[in-house]
This record gives sequence, structure tokens and C-alpha cells, in this order.
Amino acid sequence: MKLVNVAPSSTEGHFVKGAIQVIALDEVQETFSVKGESVLTSKNHTDLKLKQDCLITCQQVFNPFSNLYEKSKD
Repeated sequence: MKLVNVAPSSTEGHFVKGAIQVIALDEVQETFSVKGESVLTSKNHTDLKLKQDCLITCQQVFNPFSNLYEKSKD
């Protein structure tokens, strides 16, 4: 399988390569199901080998000024 961007809102993108299948479960929260062994790669992070099926979702951080959880930003 070709590269699939699992963080569309990221300024650099986070791509899964080599997976059998990548399914977008929630496009608002950017949650994806990844089937098969693959690699998560990004320009601004270290590559991460995914040795089995997994779930990838956007990191949430707490904003003390708004008292809300928000998507992490690059």
C-alpha cells in the first residue's frame, strides 16, 4: 500500500506506509485503523515500526486557559 496520511491537520503530515489497509474511523478526531505490519513516518518525528494491527489517533493535550482538551499542534 502507498503512503496514507493519518494526520491531515498536521503541517508536516504523518504517513503510514506498507500497511495492508488503513481505514478512517473518525475524520474529525483523526482516528485510523491500521491493518498489517507497517511504518509510521513523519518529517518532524522518528519513524515508528508498527509490528501488528493498531489504532492511531491524534494526541489530545489539556489547555489550562480554556479548561478543554484540544488536538496537539506541530
